[in-house]
Amino acid sequence: MYRPSTDRLRLAARPYAHGSSLIEVLIAILLLCIGLLAMARLSSAAVAHQKSAQVRLTAQALTQRYVDLARINLYGFDLGAYDIGLSDKPPEALALNADETDTKTAAEQMASEARREWLTAVGGALPGGQAVVITRAGAAVREIDVWILWPEAAANDGDLRAAVQDACPAHLDEDALAGMACLHFRSSL
Repeated sequence: MYRPSTDRLRLAARPYAHGSSLIEVLIAILLLCIGLLAMARLSSAAVAHQKSAQVRLTAQALTQRYVDLARINLYGFDLGAYDIGLSDKPPEALALNADETDTKTAAEQMASEARREWLTAVGGALPGGQAVVITRAGAAVREIDVWILWPEAAANDGDLRAAVQDACPAHLDEDALAGMACLHFRSSL
């Protein structure tokens, strides 16, 4: 009686070889690369959004600080001493006189020191950061509008320009806003 060898039985039991072809391996590598690229893009977008959120929180904290400084000196606020134009530089440091008898001079000096300290803080916390402040003092209400401006790459992109410049001061021309993003805050004292 004829007995086939065990090697022939094994080959007969598997008509096709099992394993991966080169094309299957290349497709798997391609899918893996696409997934890794998507994760890298997602990661970079997350970092950009985190940076944007950090800038916005810093701007909000700076604005609250300036509003508090104005709230301390209501007479200086009523005199309009807390207004800041876009091109305004921090005023020179003053030696404040605690014994100043003229209340108007004392209020203006205090407001000048507040503007100097705050504009310096804006420039330090937001490189290239600028500010515009408009105050309205009335019998019924005191309001302060603060715009924080900072250089933003998205402000140069035509599609995104309107989104990042939506909160910019309306009285500024297009050249002054070139490359800048803005946040607007309004507060009542």
